[in-house]
Amino acid sequence: MVELVQAYSKELTLIMLTILILGTLIILVPQLLKWHIRKMEILHVENMKSLENGVRLPISDERATIASRMALLVPMVVMLGAATVTCFLAIYNSTQIFPVSLGVFVIAGVVSLAAITGGVALVSRLAHLEDIDAAEEESEAAERTYRS
Repeated sequence: MVELVQAYSKELTLIMLTILILGTLIILVPQLLKWHIRKMEILHVENMKSLENGVRLPISDERATIASRMALLVPMVVMLGAATVTCFLAIYNSTQIFPVSLGVFVIAGVVSLAAITGGVALVSRLAHLEDIDAAEEESEAAERTYRS
């Protein structure tokens, strides 16, 4: 058994990485989809109850949520990809492991920084737009009370 592990350690490591990643995806993705469907069902029931009572709920703006998720997910995926490239280089005993890994992680860092910066800028811009909308609604309400 020891000889088998020593002879095929690279292949076993690659198989274990593949099993871990695919296992995580097979378990995690359906759970995330179920949570999203459940959230949408709860929002639907809440909207129907409010409509029955004659109250209109404000329309939720998903843009800020999506922007923040992308600002988080893009760097994670990019860094996992860079780590995967480094793992493949280590498994196959590449002679150029350091320069290639350095290049991969520098590019991953730049892409991650761009994603985070873009996501934060978008979220702050959307927050600013929501503040302007709220101020306009307050001024309209004050104008209506002033007229009456």
